Amino acid sequence: MNIWSVKEAKIVKTYNGDDSIFEVCWNKEGNKVATCFANKKLCVFDIRL
Repeated sequence: MNIWSVKEAKIVKTYNGDDSIFEVCWNKEGNKVATCFANKKLCVFDIRL
């Protein structure tokens, strides 16, 4: 999973997972993202840079 800076049009952080990403959700503060993987695992990432 790559986190992009829209302003700079570049990848600012990369996270590795176990499988294909099925769904992504952000919290309302915008500092965490949850990902559901095809292998039924859920990961929550702190994406503060």
